[in-house]
Amino acid sequence: MYSVFDQFCRRPTWDTFHPSDLKKFKAALEFAAQHPKFSPEEMGEYIRQNHTQPMWPKSSEQIGLVITRLVREAHRYLNQR
Repeated sequence: MYSVFDQFCRRPTWDTFHPSDLKKFKAALEFAAQHPKFSPEEMGEYIRQNHTQPMWPKSSEQIGLVITRLVREAHRYLNQR
């Protein structure tokens, strides 16, 4: 289910929160969140394990902040449904 985020994370700027990147993230989120076992935390862990090589090198702390923000966005999306 979390592999739907692969396309978003393969964008060289996935970690920048550019509007076009957020649009891709939200499209993947809408799809993944339909699964009854979707978890924002597991989504974040999937991204951490598979896609933490952004175009510009980031520290693990910076990547952690990006993933925390994505998890927060996922929670916000779930709460608005």
